[in-house]
Amino acid sequence: MSKAFTTHVNKDLDHDGFQMTFGNGFTISVMFGRYNYSDAGETTAEIAIWDVDGNWYILNEEDNHMSLVKVPEGSDVMGYCTSDQVASIMNLARKYK
Repeated sequence: MSKAFTTHVNKDLDHDGFQMTFGNGFTISVMFGRYNYSDAGETTAEIAIWDVDGNWYILNEEDNHMSLVKVPEGSDVMGYCTSDQVASIMNLARKYK
């Protein structure tokens, strides 16, 4: 079983963030270092979501970002997310079935 919370800090690369794994097996990564798709944590962060099988997810464009959709191949991140968006995305990942 993986840990529910992990942190990522690498001051040499200005790489800051954390991961959370929910009870449903989904993990969300929130990164806000200078080299992420963010404004170095001033107002935005980069988000990645994957399930226990390694499938990655992004916000669903077809329903105005009200749900998650599996990425067909590989991985993808959602950049420049505000704190409100991060909270909403976390909730979507937590409730995904």
